[in-house]
Amino acid sequence: MKVELTPDAAQVEAALAAGRFASAEEAIRYAVDRIKLSELRAELAAAEAEGGAIDADEVKRFAL
Repeated sequence: MKVELTPDAAQVEAALAAGRFASAEEAIRYAVDRIKLSELRAELAAAEAEGGAIDADEVKRFAL
C-alpha cells in the first residue's frame, strides 16, 4: 500500500523524528484510530441531539 502524505507531511515527519511514533505505520494507525474516534463522537452527538441513544452493538462496530 502506498500512502502519500499531503500538507501534514512535515508534522508527521517531525513526530517520527522526535520519537513520538516508532514507525510511519504506527503514525498511520494512530491517525486512523483518531478518525474512527471522531466519527463515533459525531454519531453519539447526533443520537443525543435526536433524543435517542446508541446501543452496544452500534458502538461495537466502531471498535473494529
